[in-house]
Amino acid sequence: MGGPRDWEAYEPRRPGMIRRMLPMLLAFAVILGGLAYLGGDLRELLGTAPGSPRSAAATHRLYEETGPIDARCGTLPRNLDADARTSLKALAGCLDRMWADTLAKAGIDYAPPEEVRLIAAPEAAACGIDDYDWAGIYCPDSRVVNVLVEDERAFPMMFTLAHEYAHHVQEVSGIADQRGSEAFDEAWSRRLELQADCLAAATLRIATPRRLESLRGFAGRGSGVEDGTEAGYRQSHGSGASSAEWMRRGQEGGTVASCNTWGAPAERVS
Repeated sequence: MGGPRDWEAYEPRRPGMIRRMLPMLLAFAVILGGLAYLGGDLRELLGTAPGSPRSAAATHRLYEETGPIDARCGTLPRNLDADARTSLKALAGCLDRMWADTLAKAGIDYAPPEEVRLIAAPEAAACGIDDYDWAGIYCPDSRVVNVLVEDERAFPMMFTLAHEYAHHVQEVSGIADQRGSEAFDEAWSRRLELQADCLAAATLRIATPRRLESLRGFAGRGSGVEDGTEAGYRQSHGSGASSAEWMRRGQEGGTVASCNTWGAPAERVS
């Protein structure tokens, strides 16, 4: 009389779960390995790598749909150094107008930063309190611009303000949306920072051309001494020579298109 044991004896044995899954697991491992090995090439092919001419940041409509930035700022005091805070506040108003007009040409609504903090110490900033030494910092989450006011010469702080405003424009326009593949991607950061240098120069090219040229020359010479902090800054912000070159492009070109670091070769954003 037949029973379960007789049925089991004549039923072909099925391979175990592990044996059935093994070919699939091996194929999956090969695919993952290939992606890891060819990740940069694939990102380039798909247009998502920083520096790809097909990336969203490199083909943003601001480059094609906007012309020269109207960089006039008639409200700046004649003596910029008489009261640095007054000069910075006047420039902030001009930057809001410049960027509102420029983004409107591309159909993008511009909203000013939630706050512009002119502070005497980093502890008063809205973010970056524990970061290494900085002259200014933009907080993308709260959209607050912070500038340290600690020098009698106003122009370096004015450039810092224009640079942090450029980060705000990158944020509100969506240029900054294309993050790198890692939590902190140095190549992505350099392109972001050098573009901000370029855009800052474009917005200051009419009001302060001689001071801008002087600052550009100073940036190009560098300090000549590089410690660990300087090396880290160069990796995340680019070299002094690269900064000076992008500042030149912004000052001479005066457009957002002249500041497209995202489509530039790696050696120009080093």
